[in-house]
This record gives sequence, C-alpha cells and structure tokens, in this order.
Amino acid sequence: MADNEPSKTPMMGRDGAAAIVYNDLKESQRATFQIAADYGRWLIASLLLVHSGALFGLFSLLNSFANQPTSLQMYKAPVWCFVAGLLLALASGFCAWINWSMHSFNYRSSARYDMLWDPEKWVDPPHYVTGLDVTNWGSIVCGLLSALCVAGGAALILHGDHFAAIFGM
Repeated sequence: MADNEPSKTPMMGRDGAAAIVYNDLKESQRATFQIAADYGRWLIASLLLVHSGALFGLFSLLNSFANQPTSLQMYKAPVWCFVAGLLLALASGFCAWINWSMHSFNYRSSARYDMLWDPEKWVDPPHYVTGLDVTNWGSIVCGLLSALCVAGGAALILHGDHFAAIFGM
C-alpha cells in the first residue's frame, strides 16, 4: 500500500454483512419462485384453454353430424385425446399447487425465532423433501403429456383412420 492511500477499514462487521447477503439472497429466491410460479400458471392456463377450445370446436362440429353415427365414430379418438389432455393439464396444476404448498410449509416450519438471538440455534430441517421432487416431476410430466395430447388430437383429426387403426380406437 502506498503511503498516500488511506487505510481501509471495514464499514461493518461480518455479522452485518452476512445479514445483508442473506436477505439479498432470500429476496432473489422469492423473486425467482414468483416468476417460476407465474410461468407455471400461464402454461397450465394455456393448456386448459387449448384443450377446452379444441373440445368446444369438436363438439360444435359433431353437432352437425348428430344424425350420422358413422361420422361421429371418426372423432371419438380425438375427443378422448383432448379430454385426456385437459385432465392432464388439471393434474399438472394440482401437482404444482401441492408442490408450492409443501414449499410454503417447509419455510414456515423451518424458521425459528430463537435463531435471531441464540447463536446455537439454526433452522430446522425441511419436513418435505421427497414430496417436493415427486410433485415437481409430476407437474412437469403431466404438463408435457398434456401438450403431447394437443399434437395427438390434431394428428387424429387429420389422419384419424390411420392412427385409429394403429391404436385400436
């Protein structure tokens, strides 16, 4: 250090700096969780809208075939595909809701007020660990399968005889 430079002294102690860093990281965690939850809601709502719209369109079309049972049979498989997609989108949302509820319970039950004044105390371990993984992957898998049902339903409408023969529908 040069003689003309002032000496550097810390402006706060390690405890104060640790508290600032901890709070900043927790705020970043809350923000990213909120963004992930918002995108999840948007994706599930989009899947619900697509499947519901497809079913509405199909049922509107099938109304004109009400007196033609053979024509109605052609659309049986796509209708079931979109119904399955709708149910999978709802299952995805349900798994995501359970997942976030478990996260909330873990945060609520892990926080200990005595850790603020007693250096020997710290957070309790999370109650839900495996359940978080199961519901997270359940939501992802159900959402992906729901999205595949959109493609499957469209393929069944466009190439119904071929796919119906393959899958025995």
